Amino acid sequence: MDASAEANALNAVMSDPVPQIAAPPNPVVELYVGVADPSGDWQKTAIVRELTGADEEALASFEAKGSVGYADYMSFLLRRAVESIGHINVKQEPGVIDSLIIGDRDKLFMAIVEATYGNIREYQVDCPSCEQPNDVFVDISTFPEKPLKEGIGPKVSTTLKDGTVVEFRLPNGQDSIEAIKTSKTAAEQNTYLLSRCVTNVTGNTSIWAKELGLADRSKLIKTLLDAQPGPEIGEVKAQCADCGHEFPIMLDWASLLLG
Repeated sequence: MDASAEANALNAVMSDPVPQIAAPPNPVVELYVGVADPSGDWQKTAIVRELTGADEEALASFEAKGSVGYADYMSFLLRRAVESIGHINVKQEPGVIDSLIIGDRDKLFMAIVEATYGNIREYQVDCPSCEQPNDVFVDISTFPEKPLKEGIGPKVSTTLKDGTVVEFRLPNGQDSIEAIKTSKTAAEQNTYLLSRCVTNVTGNTSIWAKELGLADRSKLIKTLLDAQPGPEIGEVKAQCADCGHEFPIMLDWASLLLG
């Protein structure tokens, strides 16, 4: 089999480029953690819809305001395309979107992309070796998901060097938005996240987070990141149909949403 045939075979494994009548995407999303309603019951089943031209215009107008960060943009998008979480109507209670953990927000985003485009996303990428254009088909439904670790719910705990057990909740959308708005450096963002998410420290949690040793701070931040579930968007492999060179394609939320 020559290089061109091998490349075609490899891309066919990722998806079948032949037009087909695909089944309608499932608008139902099972969240990792979900949100508690006013009665204290946890709601974990969400309904999403595809994005429309009206959404595209609204997103463009929102982005044109300037100084719009990823977390703000994601909140705006989710408020438009997530219809409900359990019996909570998102249009009536838009604040529920920012109370979701980051992993739940990312899972909803992926579901909206699939509802809008289907599970196959097509990209034209120039081969870095021979510079020839390639049509690459990526099946986004095959992206790996980092599961919620067994025994972890809305709260997580870890033990510091002196034996102190620290409990905290997983960061949510509002935490992310506020951390970016109020912090200039990654270190300040870490302090802010710890001060918001730690739940069993008395007194000024911001000062407490600053006074922690670097080893304990690093352990807490690592635990926060490791405990957060969610889809893992990143590198996919493609092979040039002309020269057979295999090369990586880096995908992120923007390339999935906008192409």
